[in-house]
Amino acid sequence: MRAQEDGGAGKSMKQNTSGYLLALLAVVIWSGNFVVARAVADMIPPWQCNFWRWFTAFASILPFAWRHLREDWPALRRHRRYVVLMSLLGVTLMNTFFYKAGQSTESLNMALIAPTAPIIILIFSRLLYGEAITPRRLLGMLVVAAGIVILVSRGDMERLAALRFAPGDLWSLGGAASFGLYSLFMRHRGADLSVLGFSAATFGLGALFCVPPVLAEMCWLPPVQWEPAVITGVLYAGVGCSFGSFCLWTAAISRIGPVRAGIVYYSMPAFAAIGAHMVLNEAVNAAQVAGGMLIIGGILIATLQRPHLPVRKENP
Repeated sequence: MRAQEDGGAGKSMKQNTSGYLLALLAVVIWSGNFVVARAVADMIPPWQCNFWRWFTAFASILPFAWRHLREDWPALRRHRRYVVLMSLLGVTLMNTFFYKAGQSTESLNMALIAPTAPIIILIFSRLLYGEAITPRRLLGMLVVAAGIVILVSRGDMERLAALRFAPGDLWSLGGAASFGLYSLFMRHRGADLSVLGFSAATFGLGALFCVPPVLAEMCWLPPVQWEPAVITGVLYAGVGCSFGSFCLWTAAISRIGPVRAGIVYYSMPAFAAIGAHMVLNEAVNAAQVAGGMLIIGGILIATLQRPHLPVRKENP
């Protein structure tokens, strides 16, 4: 009996370890997307960058999802409005906002603002569904707001008084809001839609919705110079960030659950800072450290639940 318990404990520990490692690897790859956004900002316009990213992601996932797409086709037609909305929020808009942000803000700022999505979820949950904002959640939201103010003002009170924030920080907030709404509406995904089928459909539709702005960019802006850095960035974002990290994150959640995986997700700014320093020679300043600590701390305050300890009963 004891041997069985030890075997079960060892299996559970191995599963937890592998889950955390998978989640960490997914986060490391995701953090690189902010470095890519900054690195290629002057080489390829944001809509074209986003289109080629998700076209690549769709081509990568299609061989694995083709059977699911065929089986899910009736359900996809029934839920077409929902699928269109999720494609716009999670693919078309969110990442374009971050690529636009890369033109005027640092990689670390984008990586620090992106995880504010849980706070945005709380706000929209209140506005759309009437869910209560508890004092604990309100405190966390206020702490996050303070961190964002410090971050986007760069700790400069004159900049803060004049509200001269970098446009890229506002684009990053738009990206975080899109992801927050996407995550909030994910609860409505029907059980008749498989994860792979739904993901492939949103990848493809999201890329398709980028076509009109892409054509506008091609008419009004200089042509893209397909240099090795641009090709590498698009492939990294499409295959690594969109397809690879999706598979890793799904596997991690199946092992350790969404709550513990979500905690790992908050380490993303640290890896983005390391990548930005190594690739782009971006320095980390005191305002980013202070703002980042407040943002991550506020998110943890607002979203983590206190453990429910079992009630100890006295022996009669």
